[in-house]
Amino acid sequence: MKQNITLSYSVNRSFVKSDIYIFEALGYNVQRILSRPHKSTIYFIWNRTKELLKSLLYIPNSKIVVSWFNDYHALMPIIISKIFFKKSVIIVGGYDAIVDYENKHGVFYKHNIRSKIARLNYNLASEIWVVHKSLITGCDKAASKFNVISGVENFIQNKPLKIKEINTGYDSRFWNYDETINKSGILTVAFFSDKRVINIKGLSNFNKLASLLPNKEFLIVGESGINISDYINLEPNVKVIGVQNKFQIKSLYQKSKFYFQGSRLEGLPNSLCEAMLCGCVPIGSKVFGIPDAIGSTGILFDFETDLEQVADFINSNIGTKEFKNARKRIKKKFNLASRIEKIKENI
Repeated sequence: MKQNITLSYSVNRSFVKSDIYIFEALGYNVQRILSRPHKSTIYFIWNRTKELLKSLLYIPNSKIVVSWFNDYHALMPIIISKIFFKKSVIIVGGYDAIVDYENKHGVFYKHNIRSKIARLNYNLASEIWVVHKSLITGCDKAASKFNVISGVENFIQNKPLKIKEINTGYDSRFWNYDETINKSGILTVAFFSDKRVINIKGLSNFNKLASLLPNKEFLIVGESGINISDYINLEPNVKVIGVQNKFQIKSLYQKSKFYFQGSRLEGLPNSLCEAMLCGCVPIGSKVFGIPDAIGSTGILFDFETDLEQVADFINSNIGTKEFKNARKRIKKKFNLASRIEKIKENI
């Protein structure tokens, strides 16, 4: 008979789906508690009630309780896990280990009930798994450059925590490089739902780079519920499209020559790693997990003035060798099999 895992999460994103696949591949039955965020008070109360009831139903017969991200949705499952002496894990992906004052972003940005619950969750959890080591002690570059405070240990200072780096992993069989496709243009992908995300993901620098390369095609993917052009005066060679499914995204990665990750904060960027597996040469800012993902396979930049060097890099002789090197980097360092093995060891 299969053992159970209770998984609590608030967004049904690709990395959550990947971990569900991993748990099931390891022979576990995944009992899910999904609580989508909502501003309505009634919906908020319903989420917390649902989490309590499902926790009482699922956790007594579970081997372990896992919460993807630390927020309201993690509280009830962790408390119930303590009552029934079950191991609990919080997977930290980014916003639950940062404070970005400029963008008013991060679970610890305000000293309110939400941040108090997040601190309580960290203190109660058996283990904390971060997708990149910069989320443990913090990113000094982001602190000095953007005044972004980060690292779980900087928010929980009164208790030693059991924190482990378990990187996200990527399926190189699906995210593949097709040598028969002619690559061109520069791509960036995110869920651009408000001005804050536009700033966090560095779209102003993406647009500035486009101004330096007027004969190159630039593509922004993921506009949702807003018009990016209302916030940035986009260059004529910048195109914007809406949210795409993973098959459409894969096709865009395979057609693009470069991938741009100009974020001011990240954990380990999923889109960057997926794009590199599809042969995109990476361009990224020097914060959090971005340099670790890129290594020497692309180019890193600090400030807007560095974009002229990036433009020269794009105009240089980039070809099949560089496409393959980008793919090899992710396949070697952040492959799906490695995450499966680490999760297996730590469950």
